[in-house]
Amino acid sequence: MRTSLRRSLLATTATIAVTVPLVATTAFGAIPVTPPVGTSMSPIGGGYETPSLEGFARLAAQGASGTTVDLVVVPSAYGDKAKDRAENLVLAQQRTDQVDAACDAVVTAPYTGCTARLAVLLNRKDALDPANSSGIDTADGIYVLGGDQGLVMEVLAATPAEAAMGRAAAAGATIGGTSAGAAVQSRSMINGYVGSLGPADGLRRDSTLVWWGDDADLRRGLAFGSQAAIYDQHFHQRGRFGRLLSTLATSDERFRGDSPLGVGVDYATGIHNDGDRTLSGVFGGGSVSLLDLETLDATHRWVGKVPVLSARNVLTHLLVPGDASYDVATRTLTVGGAAVPAPARVQYAAPSSPSTGTGTVFLGGDLLAGSVASSALPSFVATARAAAPAKGGRLVVVSASAGDTATATRYAAALKTAGWSGRVDAVAYGTPAWDALDLSGAAGVVVTSADATTLGAAMGDAVFRDRVTAAARTAPAFLADDHFAAATGRWWSPKADPTSATLEDEGIASFRTDDGRWQPGLGLVAANIVPRVTGEYRWGRLYGAAQQDPATIAYGVADGTALALAPSGASVVGGTSVVALDGRGSVFSTGSNGAIGSTNAVVDVFAVGERVASAR
Repeated sequence: MRTSLRRSLLATTATIAVTVPLVATTAFGAIPVTPPVGTSMSPIGGGYETPSLEGFARLAAQGASGTTVDLVVVPSAYGDKAKDRAENLVLAQQRTDQVDAACDAVVTAPYTGCTARLAVLLNRKDALDPANSSGIDTADGIYVLGGDQGLVMEVLAATPAEAAMGRAAAAGATIGGTSAGAAVQSRSMINGYVGSLGPADGLRRDSTLVWWGDDADLRRGLAFGSQAAIYDQHFHQRGRFGRLLSTLATSDERFRGDSPLGVGVDYATGIHNDGDRTLSGVFGGGSVSLLDLETLDATHRWVGKVPVLSARNVLTHLLVPGDASYDVATRTLTVGGAAVPAPARVQYAAPSSPSTGTGTVFLGGDLLAGSVASSALPSFVATARAAAPAKGGRLVVVSASAGDTATATRYAAALKTAGWSGRVDAVAYGTPAWDALDLSGAAGVVVTSADATTLGAAMGDAVFRDRVTAAARTAPAFLADDHFAAATGRWWSPKADPTSATLEDEGIASFRTDDGRWQPGLGLVAANIVPRVTGEYRWGRLYGAAQQDPATIAYGVADGTALALAPSGASVVGGTSVVALDGRGSVFSTGSNGAIGSTNAVVDVFAVGERVASAR
């Protein structure tokens, strides 16, 4: 049904070009939808939490002209199937009542209160009937509900409803919305992942379906939506940092080196875009991420058979509630009334190997995740095999999580799958086998920890620290994987891994100052390491590590991937990506809601086979 609707939409309405006003020809005549100047937008990253609804209401009240603040709620994201219509209208009315109540709670004199009305715009027939758009163009605020942003635009594009919303925006109404209702507020609109791809694939080329605003069709965001920014919603909650990075890289190619600003808005959080000129006034529970490819002249390319993003010098900011504002045209951040200069381009050195000889140290992002063949394990095995004749052909696997023999056994099997044909000794810390283990003379040593909450005992044991440190410095091949990779750096987090039920909540929490619960690491490498950065939505942990230790580069290692530290330098092996976050030029803060605030953190993305080196 969705496909047939799309075909009908394209066949029965006029096409558009970015340089001319959109004109839809219907039975009701030509309907101009010219992007108005000065549009007030309020994208909210998801949910219907009271603080975010109140934030929208306050913005709508700023432009209200009557005795009440008049709001219209648009439910076009809900679905267009006739059998669901009655239920969808009931649900949409409940959301309308929530919007009304939140507005009443914050609006004060001279207004007597708020009115929120549901516009019946569930399918394209509704949107083409001008009667259903009555009163939209005089509203003080328009709130687009969450759901399916592609469906929103299939319903609204080039209709009297969209035209009425455009007239309201031109007259000063605030256009707000949550989730899908946020996505449609950018003219070039992210419409989800392609096929079965998801957050772990976000850095892949063409992994994201984008409806470009300059296409001569109606697959786009709102005609009057932002042309200076691309919004992404549920941003931290669903680990979408990678997909916005790759989308901006693609937009840089499409718009000939003039990419829009990436604006990632998290769940229950909103921001005010005033006329596509200024972003300010973050409100709600989290932060808003700004991704900028222009200020530091970021470069990018695509690497590999399945092309993955490689990018350098992406400037980022995390905005939290407070007095920060951002000039979209000049890409200038202002905090406390003072402009924040762009960071100096100071080079950084990739971490060097702690080996005292010719050994290679691998820092893994969980090499048991996914396919062994496509992970970094074959590279580790090949390095160990090269030393096997002199070292007796033995690998040792140590699970540093106390008593976790199951992970050690799984690792031993994975090494065989990766091509190791010799002996493998697999033990867990805290067992008699660990006490009797001889790490010396092995061709390769693996130390892993699948559970950060049980790693503390080993890290507090001087004998353990001395033995694994000696192995890292002398073994021909040494692999620190998963949480133990983090423990080899300056700081590591003992926080429990998320479950499938808590993954999204933990994605949000990772962008909070108090989330990391940082503990001192072994300091074997001059870095802070964050494993599973893409698979478990740990982008915020990078910022947390940089806030904890701004002088040290934080490296996020994707699942199945390793940062290989050889005497000749550092490189990415197996898997997909390593992300470097340079916070040395940043100022970190904590918002009133507990979220991490950051200015001027620089992100580099390295793909498999690339040397890890600063491009400053």
